[in-house]
Amino acid sequence: MKKLSFILFVLSLLLVSCSNDESTQEEESARLQKMYNEIVEYSQVNSKPCINPEEWAFMKFGSSNCSGYILYYKQIDVAILQKKIDRYLAAKGKFDAKWGIFYDCMELPTPTPSNIKCVDGKPVIKYSTSPNS
Repeated sequence: MKKLSFILFVLSLLLVSCSNDESTQEEESARLQKMYNEIVEYSQVNSKPCINPEEWAFMKFGSSNCSGYILYYKQIDVAILQKKIDRYLAAKGKFDAKWGIFYDCMELPTPTPSNIKCVDGKPVIKYSTSPNS
């Protein structure tokens, strides 16, 4: 009976240890890239031609100085886009913490978006040249 208990104990330990996330940095990075690609696809920035800049908007893609902005077609559900971005940013934060990735953007000035233009059928964010313009 002791041997059976010991064997069951060892098997349960093996099962628990095998369930740990042992994915590589490259595999996790690929999952993040897939999430990011889904955000871009949902935004329609690469699939919807830009004819009228009024049909487009942008939002901050994160909260740090390292964050940029993402363009999106105004006809999409912005709440869904925001949820996709939030999930991506949470996963990215875990990835960065797990792999010891640190971004130092404290000293960089944050450009201020001023408007959107259509350039060669693509929406493009135009930034002001100074904080007061």
